[in-house]
Amino acid sequence: MENKKKLKTLIFKTLKEMSATGAGASAAHFEPGEGAQYAPKYAYNPDKKAKGAKNIYYYKLGWKPVDAPKLHSQAKGIEHKDLWSKKLKENEESTQGYLNSLNLKEPALSKFVAGRVEDFDKIEDKLNTLLPLLQRAKKETMDYYKISPDFKVQYGTDIALDYLDDLIKLFIKK
Repeated sequence: MENKKKLKTLIFKTLKEMSATGAGASAAHFEPGEGAQYAPKYAYNPDKKAKGAKNIYYYKLGWKPVDAPKLHSQAKGIEHKDLWSKKLKENEESTQGYLNSLNLKEPALSKFVAGRVEDFDKIEDKLNTLLPLLQRAKKETMDYYKISPDFKVQYGTDIALDYLDDLIKLFIKK
């Protein structure tokens, strides 16, 4: 029994030395707990939307993710305006201010002008809704063609481009 243990230990040491000292430049060998490690378990997070993990080194140093909205609300003397995610209230107030400055006596005309001006905000909102849908459709199309490249059309981009060209022509000043 004692000889078996010694033999196992000797074989294990020999095999360990052989695996660590050979096989050329392309053979990497990592053993947990020995020396510097260059293949950390959580080095590359496949979840690109992850906010972070507690085992990341800078968290161990005391760093933490920033809560941006809270930080913006605490800023003194700096007015933060997020131009990409929500509509500014200034635009709504300026539309009402604009209507007041016209001094229109007829309520029907005031309502008509307000509707025409507010339609631009509605168009902007619809375009903002369209952008994430376009990004998702592009990703789905790329994924589809990666799996089975063929002549199938996933989304009608030709007609969408025609509609957008027509819209651009509509708003170009003549």
